[in-house]
Amino acid sequence: MCNIKRTTKDSVFTTLFSHKEYALQLFKVLHPEEKNVTEKDIEIITIDNVLTDGIYNDLGLMFKDRLIILAEAQSNWNGNMAIRGLFYLSETYKRYISKNKISLFTSTTVQLPVPEIYVIFTGEKGNRPDEIFLSDHFPKNSSSPLQLRIKMIYDSRKGDIIYQYINFCKVFDQMRKDFPDSVVMAVKNTISICRNKELLAEFLRDHETELNDIMYDFLYNEEYWRKLMLRDERKKAREEGLAEGHAEGLIEGAHLNCTPYGRHI
Repeated sequence: MCNIKRTTKDSVFTTLFSHKEYALQLFKVLHPEEKNVTEKDIEIITIDNVLTDGIYNDLGLMFKDRLIILAEAQSNWNGNMAIRGLFYLSETYKRYISKNKISLFTSTTVQLPVPEIYVIFTGEKGNRPDEIFLSDHFPKNSSSPLQLRIKMIYDSRKGDIIYQYINFCKVFDQMRKDFPDSVVMAVKNTISICRNKELLAEFLRDHETELNDIMYDFLYNEEYWRKLMLRDERKKAREEGLAEGHAEGLIEGAHLNCTPYGRHI
């Protein structure tokens, strides 16, 4: 069975930050103290495929070989983001060690880039935490030397690249609600509104055809999978209804065939 394709927002996120000019903007939002950083200082190290079940890392950045930034975009809360972050970081370090031909079997202590892991959450924050930890997955009151912190981002300064991406997602979500039966109108209006509001406007102009394909593909596939899920739910309900009806019939039949004393006639 085929896995459902990645969401539009994730695809836009990955496509957006695969361009160094936008990756640099993201880095500057996360590290405004780095005043003189340029595109040459940033290396994109996004992981294409980590696990066989199709989990992808949305974005990986290396800054001057001393800092690793891993970022993921989520529109729905996932309770396992810290575990996913652990997998992403482990695979990133593995690739870094291999690329730099570093030996782990010497007396010299290997130096690794400092990691930072972020999740940009485009849903409503509510009471959700600003940070999540790998230790949340361990039994309460247990002690473990292994720790990993994920920084959650729900909003940003108006106009910066994170703010634009999050609000692009919100516009897209609203257009899907406003035009549930028209893929074309949902996509067309998303792009038009975002351009007018200066949300990823330059990126949308430069990559409109590509983004149209991404968004159409997502909406068509979402509708396809929604129909499949609905079909399976109806089938399950019918089967359960028939099974329940059959069981009730057996019970009713047993009552009809019994005397008041419980002996068969």
